[in-house]
Amino acid sequence: MTEPPWDDPHARYRPDGYVQGQVPQQQPPYYPQQQPTAPPYYQPQQQPPPYYPQPPYYPQQPPPRKKRHWVRNIFLGFAGLIVLIVIISVAANAAPAAPQAAHSGSAAPQAAKIGTAVRDGKFQFTITSISHAKSVGDTADGLGDTAQGEYTILHVTVTNISGQPQTLDDSSQYVYDASGRKYDVSTSADVDLNSASGSDSVFFNDINPGNTVHGELAFDMPKGVKAVKAELHDSAFSDGVTVILR
Repeated sequence: MTEPPWDDPHARYRPDGYVQGQVPQQQPPYYPQQQPTAPPYYQPQQQPPPYYPQPPYYPQQPPPRKKRHWVRNIFLGFAGLIVLIVIISVAANAAPAAPQAAHSGSAAPQAAKIGTAVRDGKFQFTITSISHAKSVGDTADGLGDTAQGEYTILHVTVTNISGQPQTLDDSSQYVYDASGRKYDVSTSADVDLNSASGSDSVFFNDINPGNTVHGELAFDMPKGVKAVKAELHDSAFSDGVTVILR
């Protein structure tokens, strides 16, 4: 290939880069530019978390064992057993009350009166008389008892008609007035009455089979109020028998 003349207007360049009519320019030396680098990232030094001391560990103590009051439990068990045996024995030995008076047909039985013997369980009762008093015992020495109202005193005879001993409890005896109000016995007055007679017969007395005792039962009733009937029992669990007092 023929190199074009240098004066050829169509010729623009020379192989060495020279352009006709221009002074060849020197290329500046090439210095590779360094890429700017980012400033180092400052990471603040992390502080350790604050230290909180832990409370001392105490192992959990087991709950205290309850004391077993075995002595008390055994005692209560024996006491309950004895009470149960006594109740069963009294209920088993209690005999039904005998009829107070014989009757036939549809006629109502006649109620027992003063002087008539009546039976309840193991006892036969007879009310022999009735008296009244404001006070009993030796009140001059301060040893007697004075009624709030007036004492109604039943003079009774009690016989054990069974084959076993039985305790006569005066607190199981009652009287009623005309309004149907019920009165229990005055135990302190009974003590004075029966002690004065030297018998202590109807105050919580143990009566053997076939034996008979005599004594008094005092009831503190309002003054002027009369007892119209008595209810007598051989024990606190018996049905009782009624005696008309007027």
